[in-house]
Amino acid sequence: MISHWLAPDLTMSAPDYRALLGAALSFKRRYPLHTEGALRDKTIYFIFYNASLRTRSSFQTGLARLGGNAIVLDPHAGIYTPALPDAEIPYTTERVADVARVLSSYGDALAIRMYGEPAGWVYGAAHRHLEAFAESSRVPVINMECDRFHPCQALADVMTLREQLGVLTGRRLCISWAYSGSWHKPVAVPQSLLLAAVKTGMDVTLAHPSSFALDPQVMSAAAQFAEQTGASLRVTHDLRDGVADAHAVYAKSWCSLDHLPRHRGETVDETAMRDAFERHRDWCIDADLMRLAVPNAGYLHCLPVDRGQEVSDAVVEGPSSWVFAQAANRLHAQNAVMAHLLNPGCLA
Repeated sequence: MISHWLAPDLTMSAPDYRALLGAALSFKRRYPLHTEGALRDKTIYFIFYNASLRTRSSFQTGLARLGGNAIVLDPHAGIYTPALPDAEIPYTTERVADVARVLSSYGDALAIRMYGEPAGWVYGAAHRHLEAFAESSRVPVINMECDRFHPCQALADVMTLREQLGVLTGRRLCISWAYSGSWHKPVAVPQSLLLAAVKTGMDVTLAHPSSFALDPQVMSAAAQFAEQTGASLRVTHDLRDGVADAHAVYAKSWCSLDHLPRHRGETVDETAMRDAFERHRDWCIDADLMRLAVPNAGYLHCLPVDRGQEVSDAVVEGPSSWVFAQAANRLHAQNAVMAHLLNPGCLA
């Protein structure tokens, strides 16, 4: 059976996820001198429907350092755009199933990033796109972020938390919505982080205005994982309450699922979406708010960050910022993911 990396935050058991976290940290300590050749002659095809800095550069750098080959295919130019049957356009698109069959006969894995506009902002449509790739691929498919999950980011996040806080059991994490001048941000990061954090035993407070609730399936799964690991999960609609006594604060913006279209061809209710954002311009992390957390608490963000909106410059550039250590761990998390899928023996 082919092992994919589509929604491991949702589907991987808590013990298996913690084992992978430990393996990723160990692999990082051996990088690069003792990991050279781990993916020698392995080829991965990368398809980015969305812009990318950290994901693209860290995957390509890591794969090259491990001895593999990265081939980036632009779905908007240079190849026919892979599409599902209901979105096919003659001589413009090519069915996802056909693309997956062909590429998986050439290389060792496919990696895809797709969310938002390329899927018409229909919640779950981008994830279904990745699932269609996986159904027809003979090699692993890696989710580099979709509209539901960002498992590569989440693994880097918990690696950073482990390095900064040590044992994570009982540590308090605030995952908070934050204001941005743009609503065009999926819920993938907070959803994957929430699931990953409770699997490690962290006590999580999810803070957001009432109109920015996460996917009920994700919330239900998080509660189940928390029960298994002894973690706690609570929701608050008060930012200060969320930050209070936290060991780490992860505050970023995400869109409201309430105002996204439910079917292809429908449009985002942009007026309602913007109104929901503008009502909560005060949801910004600054130095005063960080003082509500425990001494030496850290601030995290997946980047790119909207400075002066989601968070103040003083926090991003200050001693409480773990943002750039977190970004550096994208390389190591993804190295571990690629090794886990293509050469698991080298993680031991």
